[in-house]
Amino acid sequence: MPFRRALVPRKRGGRRAVFARSTGGNGASKEVMDNLRSSAEQHKAAMKWARAIVVENKGESADGTLRTLVLSVEDHVKYLDGRKVKRRQEAPRWVDSYTVPGQYVGVRYPPDPISDSLDSSSGATAGRDTSSSASVAAPEEWSAGGIPTARTLFAISSSPYSARRDSANLDASIIEILVSREGCEDNQRLAKLGPGSLIEVSEVMGRGFASLFNSYVGLQSALEDARNLLLIGADCNGIAPLRAALEWTPVQAHATAHRVRLYYAAQSATSAAYLKDWDVWREAGINVNTLYTGQSNGSSPGPPSLWEAIRSAVFEGPQGLMGAVGGDPRDCTVLVAGLPGRAAAELSKQLAAEGVGGERVLFCELF
Repeated sequence: MPFRRALVPRKRGGRRAVFARSTGGNGASKEVMDNLRSSAEQHKAAMKWARAIVVENKGESADGTLRTLVLSVEDHVKYLDGRKVKRRQEAPRWVDSYTVPGQYVGVRYPPDPISDSLDSSSGATAGRDTSSSASVAAPEEWSAGGIPTARTLFAISSSPYSARRDSANLDASIIEILVSREGCEDNQRLAKLGPGSLIEVSEVMGRGFASLFNSYVGLQSALEDARNLLLIGADCNGIAPLRAALEWTPVQAHATAHRVRLYYAAQSATSAAYLKDWDVWREAGINVNTLYTGQSNGSSPGPPSLWEAIRSAVFEGPQGLMGAVGGDPRDCTVLVAGLPGRAAAELSKQLAAEGVGGERVLFCELF
């Protein structure tokens, strides 16, 4: 007679009661939470930071609200020389970690010797208005680790190729980030910095545009599989990493033979970023479409919401999603950046309903 597992009646809620007792009723034990905090602190302490000088602060929108900061990150290169080794790097450069679009950096604000010397020479330290200064004191909680650290992470808006090209033969890595004068406190603070201002940037972080469900699926695999690309982004946080993708040489080469279409949502034409680059992207074979969510289209009483604008343009145009991606939606890859939670959730749901696999929707991690 085959062995059968005995069915023992179990008290309802027994496991829940035991779990609640072990966790104090909060869903996680104090020990687990302490371990998580400890791991976070260790990761923060192990983070490598490099000095960065602002080379240029230039406007990227017609109204000047969006600014590109060109940063020169200190990156001294040491070479090994000898009989058998000629000009071999002793260690990787800072820029070597930037390999795919969609990666990002952290920022912190060390004391700026230029600003400090100007303040001391003016003798106006007491009672001066620091709201427009690059050395504005950050909130106290930011300084827990010693140096005020930005709460926001910033996507690198220049492509990996251009970063390496501009950094060649220099003891520095040249990158760009996009900030907004009307954004969060960190954005506003960085948008005020002028040439010569000093900040620090973290090592390059993130996997770039990647699937949340399959670690092997990303932008590079989409190019290798010869898939049509649909890029959807909104506002400053969205267009910055998408611009890095659009100007990346492999994507531009891909656009010569496959559909690459961008939908970029901005408040208005004057607040849209990289206006001067749109024609360059179009010449490279990229289809550029802009959606303005801060103004009425004339047929509705008010401006459309972000999701309404995206749904109308992407799913309700000629031939629907098939027309947008230039083929079977099941064979395309979608890059998403800068969409708030609700809009991103609605977009993912609609893409799934149209047959796009969940692993083919690539997000820029925190963006």
